[in-house]
Amino acid sequence: MSDSATRIRLTLTLTKVYVDALDRLVEEGLYMEHQVAIRDALRHLFKFHGIEPFSEKAEPAAPSEP
Repeated sequence: MSDSATRIRLTLTLTKVYVDALDRLVEEGLYMEHQVAIRDALRHLFKFHGIEPFSEKAEPAAPSEP
């Protein structure tokens, strides 16, 4: 597994309102489990702020010479 794919466990404490919202996303079938919804939310957050590798704001590679 590459360094970028290595998983590290984090402990997160949430208020009931967040847990209830996550429960609803799972119950409605939008996500299979809480952690998948949280990872997806983080991807959206990182893209919004232009954090690599999730950002589409990255400059395109320079064209190669023939």
